[in-house]
Amino acid sequence: MLKRLLTALIIVPPFLLLIRFGPPYVLAIMVSVAAVLGLYEFYHMTLPQGGAGSKIGAIALGAVLCGLFQWAHYGEIILFLAVILLALFFAYAFFSEELSMLPNRIGITFLGIIYVPFLLSHITLINKLPQGVFWVLLLVATVWIGDTFALAIGSWLGRHKLSPLISPHKTIEGFVACFVGTILTVFVCRSLFFPTLMIADALMVATGIALFGQLGDLSESMIKRGAKVKDSGTLIPGHGGMLDRLDSFLFAAPFLYYFLAYKMFPGDHEAAGHPGIDRVRRGQYPRDRGTVQGGV
Repeated sequence: MLKRLLTALIIVPPFLLLIRFGPPYVLAIMVSVAAVLGLYEFYHMTLPQGGAGSKIGAIALGAVLCGLFQWAHYGEIILFLAVILLALFFAYAFFSEELSMLPNRIGITFLGIIYVPFLLSHITLINKLPQGVFWVLLLVATVWIGDTFALAIGSWLGRHKLSPLISPHKTIEGFVACFVGTILTVFVCRSLFFPTLMIADALMVATGIALFGQLGDLSESMIKRGAKVKDSGTLIPGHGGMLDRLDSFLFAAPFLYYFLAYKMFPGDHEAAGHPGIDRVRRGQYPRDRGTVQGGV
């Protein structure tokens, strides 16, 4: 526990400063690096016997996908996913020497690209929305504080198992504590960054982040349980691997992005269906100034 706390105190402050004061592409690079490391750990757990060449190729495609979230339109991102799937079938069909496990390998390889780079890169999309940098900070704060509440209260008062088969240490008490910590954090961020945000919207944001964050945590625990490992890696002392730190963001980030894009900043749904991005590109909204507009 002490090692976990010390590691967080060393890593978190510069990380938050880079998000707040760095240009948008810095966050995109941070997301890409985290996604590449997380995807490596995912393949290390799920494809331990897979060839190094196929893993490196898939990780490279995942890195390109992360870059597209910063520079490309959403339609181009979906097109690239289709290209990835076709490329996987082509590569395995012509270069694989063992066909019996081919469907499983293609499915796991493609799942990894969706599960880590695609889902995590929604943080990059959030950063492009009006006041995006503050919404990213809200997401990071709520996920981390919610996880801290869940760990502290679950370890102290936890008696009822949440999902014994998937994660025997997670408790219903910790799950509820996560909701409490997330709601408190969202309302603190509301007072600091979003004073015009309606209470109902703030509650929806908090509830969604808490729920999808916990689902992300359970999903990674399920993968680790299937791979018979305790942690996804050993990269971060006291915390495990990169994927162990990213799991709660994988579902929470898409939830927050789509909630903001379609509830808080609804638009004309141009070709890609991403009104927030389109309006930022046209200069109608600044990236990190002003107050929340519309639906608040």
